[in-house]
Amino acid sequence: MTDLRRLNRWLGGGALAVTGVLGTIVYVPAVLAFPHRAQFGEITVYSVSPIGPEMPAILDRAAKRNAASAIAAPLGPRSVYLTDGGWRWSLLSLPTSHGAFAVTRPFSTNIVVNRTSIAGDGVENNAAIGNRRTLSGTIAHETTHLLIHQRYGLAARTFATWKVEGYCDHVAQESSLSDAQAAALKAAGKSTPGLVYHEARRKVAAALASGKSVDQLFKN
Repeated sequence: MTDLRRLNRWLGGGALAVTGVLGTIVYVPAVLAFPHRAQFGEITVYSVSPIGPEMPAILDRAAKRNAASAIAAPLGPRSVYLTDGGWRWSLLSLPTSHGAFAVTRPFSTNIVVNRTSIAGDGVENNAAIGNRRTLSGTIAHETTHLLIHQRYGLAARTFATWKVEGYCDHVAQESSLSDAQAAALKAAGKSTPGLVYHEARRKVAAALASGKSVDQLFKN
């Protein structure tokens, strides 16, 4: 019996240690030793690949899209982590977000991006269709998540997913699917994450065009 209690105590301690390590990695991605780092105003960019001269223009395009949002506000220092879709992305995205283009975490100002091309202003995931977005649009999308959490606090956790993701894509001014691709998927009776996001963006755009404010969109 004593040995069983010791084993349970050891297993429990090991589980806590693993959880602590994963928590540190997820909320402090810099511990994964990204080989390249550059500062652009309040944004620190960490990257697996060299950070080319295209990066300032990419961040500027993202910033202009965010500035056009009705909930635009100063965010302060934040970090963008650009991966190659390899082991760093696997660790930082966790199984729940592995197929995403990028992720942000609650109570964090970190944006972690999937397989990135700075020179091509692109991000890719492993989807069969709709597997590419612009890096500038992806950063604008994820920054909108930060703006939503900053404005609404914990209440943002209760908002309908279609409203949140649809608004983020509305601000980013893009989807991973073209209208033609979305129409083809719908005609074939297929549903993909890209189609869900595409339809959410359309619904949000329609709601805002009808006269709803962003606050009304989320709170009603």
